[in-house]
Amino acid sequence: MEFCVIKIITQTATFRDPDFQNFHKTLFLPPPTTIIGFAGAALGLSPKKALEYFTEEPFLFGVYGKSGGKAKDLWKYRKKKSKSFVSDIITKEIIFFNEFYIVYGAENKKLITEIKDAFNFPYYALTLGNSDSLAKIKIIKEFHFDQSSIIENAILEDNVIDKVISNPDKSLEFSIYTTSDPIVYNLPVLFDYEKDYGVRNIKKRKLFSFIGTKMKLNYSVNGIFINHIFIPLFNIQ
Repeated sequence: MEFCVIKIITQTATFRDPDFQNFHKTLFLPPPTTIIGFAGAALGLSPKKALEYFTEEPFLFGVYGKSGGKAKDLWKYRKKKSKSFVSDIITKEIIFFNEFYIVYGAENKKLITEIKDAFNFPYYALTLGNSDSLAKIKIIKEFHFDQSSIIENAILEDNVIDKVISNPDKSLEFSIYTTSDPIVYNLPVLFDYEKDYGVRNIKKRKLFSFIGTKMKLNYSVNGIFINHIFIPLFNIQ
């Protein structure tokens, strides 16, 4: 397995929770669709072509990140109503002073080389969430593949609470928690596109757990270590 690991620095970012419409609540880590779109922009691909690129062959992904805080931003925009356009406002939640690590993994070395080259010389200016959330990129060269049961500030596949509770080996110690915000999200991962940049319809959703504060699981997951940082790996298929 070959990997491309990047570090991303942004002053602001926003990743809209798809269950919120009038109020754009943000996830605290970039979801799978953002990870794919981000690399797609570096490669110069349309949203449709980017999704095809990362699903025609098996890929693994990973996300780790921290932010300095959260705020709300009021946006004015124009929307179509009947045959004319009217002004409206919407509140967007943003996170600021962000540091993320994203992993792209595949057996095909050629694809990983293409992705690394694209992040070194991106086709489009890279942003996270909003067009003004410019991203600074650094490719990480020192890392290793391993397993861990200690997870924090990362995305895990499946419902982590259910998986820990249903683990048949009850002798293992674990430490999990719940919060006022959801931990588990049923997120879109695959779409049907009418055109390269046109309307899209959700084709498949998948459960992901967004882990902030450190958890100790009673099972281990595969991932990438960058010094003391562990990034669990997941797929979208």
